[in-house]
Amino acid sequence: MGEGMGRRELFGRGGRLVPAVGAAALLPAALAPDAAAADTETRVRIPLPGTWAVTVTITDLPDFPPEPGLFAFGADGLLTGTGGASKIVGFGTWTATGAATFAVDYRHYVISDDGKVTGTVRVKQAGTLLSPDKLTMTGEAAQVDNDGNVIVTLHASSKGERYGFGPADLGR
Repeated sequence: MGEGMGRRELFGRGGRLVPAVGAAALLPAALAPDAAAADTETRVRIPLPGTWAVTVTITDLPDFPPEPGLFAFGADGLLTGTGGASKIVGFGTWTATGAATFAVDYRHYVISDDGKVTGTVRVKQAGTLLSPDKLTMTGEAAQVDNDGNVIVTLHASSKGERYGFGPADLGR
């Protein structure tokens, strides 16, 4: 992907990368190795479960406008998300890495203009809950073809605000 690649060309190639980057952005290598070992006690303390409206900024493409997305973080560690541009739903998991931090592993299909699955977008993100109603996420997403070859990797940052019911209202 060259400099100056526009939105139409990015999506015309079946990229549809934005919603995955939004579930907004890959887990930095610096993330502590014990992130996967976050215990149940930590997961219960982080008030992340609920629905979130996010805005994703692809930092590698400064001329690419920010994109909206929606995410649902389940109390069981499941994640569902979508983006405004691609209309593709993605699925993944999240885990608490601390009292106010979390990690996300998320994927969605890449669909060409003729409706064929041409690969997946694999996203890993590190997130921070700034308050019960605000979060940020950073990381990267890799678009992978059906043979497992990485086509492009992009970095992004996301900001989100909770809407709907929060953790206290989820019947815990």
